[in-house]
Amino acid sequence: MSVQQHLTQIGDLLDRPLTGSDAAYHVVILRESRDFAPPNDDWDELMRTSEEFEGELIDLAAALDVRWGPHATVSMEGYVDAFMDPDGDDLPPFFRHLCESGYFGDLLYWRVGDRMLAASVGHEDKEEPVVLFAGVTGSREGFPT
Repeated sequence: MSVQQHLTQIGDLLDRPLTGSDAAYHVVILRESRDFAPPNDDWDELMRTSEEFEGELIDLAAALDVRWGPHATVSMEGYVDAFMDPDGDDLPPFFRHLCESGYFGDLLYWRVGDRMLAASVGHEDKEEPVVLFAGVTGSREGFPT
């Protein structure tokens, strides 16, 4: 898919109502690779695919920066640690969903009106597909101020 197609999907995502509360969110997969489970467990191809998706994220971020200003970045490391800790703190719903989906990559994010728009590349483990995704939430909880 092209960056323009991703921008269209993100525009549709931003137009979707957030229902229930300000903690509501939506996440969409913009692009997904094949899985890398045996017998398709080619490590070199996985690395090439990951690099390709990261490059696509950089291109997407550049286009989103033009629309909404420079992005910020938030590390998922602390959220992943809390998610994995059975006695860990409650996570904001948006970040909990990302962890449950295996989307552990650092988030690039923008404030768009009263919403937060995030994009990243997720890859739960070596057998799972690589995923380029975007999400939107009405809550700023979990995002640096």
